[in-house]
Amino acid sequence: MPGTSQKSVLLALSRYSPSTHMGVARFASENNWHLNCEMAFTGRLPEGWRGDGIVASLDHREEVAAFVQRAKVPVVDLSMIRLEVNVPRVSGDNYAIGQSAGELFAERGFQHFAWFSTRDDPASRLRLQGFTDAVRGQAVTMERWVFPEVTRRKQDEWTVKRDWLVTCLHSIPKPVAIFAFNDLEAVNVLDACLTAGIEVPEKVAILGVDNNPAICESVRVRLSSVNHDLEGLGYAGAGLLDRLMRGDKAPKQPILIPPRGITERRSTDALAIGNDGVRKALEFLRTNYPRLIGPAEAADHAGVPRSHLESEFRRLFHHSMRAELARIRLQRAKEYLLETELPVADVAARTGFNTAQYFNNVFRRATGLTPLNYRRSRENS
Repeated sequence: MPGTSQKSVLLALSRYSPSTHMGVARFASENNWHLNCEMAFTGRLPEGWRGDGIVASLDHREEVAAFVQRAKVPVVDLSMIRLEVNVPRVSGDNYAIGQSAGELFAERGFQHFAWFSTRDDPASRLRLQGFTDAVRGQAVTMERWVFPEVTRRKQDEWTVKRDWLVTCLHSIPKPVAIFAFNDLEAVNVLDACLTAGIEVPEKVAILGVDNNPAICESVRVRLSSVNHDLEGLGYAGAGLLDRLMRGDKAPKQPILIPPRGITERRSTDALAIGNDGVRKALEFLRTNYPRLIGPAEAADHAGVPRSHLESEFRRLFHHSMRAELARIRLQRAKEYLLETELPVADVAARTGFNTAQYFNNVFRRATGLTPLNYRRSRENS
């Protein structure tokens, strides 16, 4: 088949993802590829395969890494785990995934945070770094819980992991916000909370990654999750492989696919603020940000003198109510730009900015990009 007009491509995912498969398959269908996806169902490399290119997702399975390194065809890796394997990469923007998680919890007023993972690799470390940077300004507690680092037992000993997490949960101040590497590990945290009798989300808020409904919506407390754009990742990886098979040069840096917001469910439905006045004011800002409101209206709603409320707000959040309102509006605007095709003027109107020009100026000062260029930069990532 090599040399024919129809490209023959192997899908070699060490860790199978239906969404990633769908993204690659959609590109294959649109571009007349013959896609060999046998490994997705057997878990084994198709012995004797010959073709034009490989879309891979490398992890610690040495036989897959060795196969890719021996291949004499273009290869694109969809992960950041095996950076020592010198191939072009398309990856989820793991730092941005962690950053979005931290921003959600910071907005809810949490001061105690923890990260949980059963792995320690470049992708995991980037998510932790983004999370840590996002909450740094208001974190009183920031703990890093990585299971393999504290036990030599097998990672698949579920009860050992659960009991270890129960110990961690008892040791950290409450309320606490916990960000897990993915949805499965978020379920581990939830199981530990249920075992220990710790309320979710009142005492522990939990956030995962991948937004897999089969996981997030089939547990006692439905789990919130960062929308890792796995289908977009697969599609972009296939697109890069197509260009490489046509003779284009490989990019010098990995192509990063940003997350597409957060799907919020019950597990993060809490505000971690003991001060009633500040909590009421923050709820008012989060609910009414599209309107022309300000600190005076928030203070009236909370029933607290504005000067006292501003002082308490700065003490807890290290910035003013007006700055928090601007942050909420800017974050919602980013979500509209990434998740909809609304014109910029409509995004401005829906997020409380007086005019499109004012929105443009504020957005550019905050991000270095105009709203339209921000949308285009993410679409072309």
